[in-house]
Amino acid sequence: MRLIRTLTASLTAAVVFSTAALAGPAENAAGRFFERYDAQDVDGMVELFAEGASVHYVPFGPPGSLEEVGVAGWRGLIDAFPDLSNDVRSIRETADGRFAYVDVDISGTQAKDAFGIENQGRSYDVRHLFVVGIDEEGLITEMTAFWDNATWFRQLGRTDLTAGE
Repeated sequence: MRLIRTLTASLTAAVVFSTAALAGPAENAAGRFFERYDAQDVDGMVELFAEGASVHYVPFGPPGSLEEVGVAGWRGLIDAFPDLSNDVRSIRETADGRFAYVDVDISGTQAKDAFGIENQGRSYDVRHLFVVGIDEEGLITEMTAFWDNATWFRQLGRTDLTAGE
């Protein structure tokens, strides 16, 4: 019986290792980003980006720099939703390994006013699509995110669905 358990544990480790080895560079970068995002490690998230990288959260407006759009947004979300977490459904990579498409559910419970949404202590769980582009060194050069902003507002109790602050 002990031999069966040992073999099963070894096989499980081999399967996990071989699955990770099959991931390409964009999938690896995106996976590391979401691991750090789930841990609320903004500094760790930033380390994954190339100098001059851009971030675009489509419902919020035009793309911008990593600092003004990415870091400010992530810190704002974590501050307003201290239990912010994500559940990656899938990561798919383009054949050339330069882009990854991430299907992820992001959720949290609001603890303070933010993003023009008055705190009512409500929770949200909204599916997102992230497109992550990398350079030759495997650093993120661009990140674009899409989600249903009306659903986000509705789940948090905001009835005015305009994007204004």
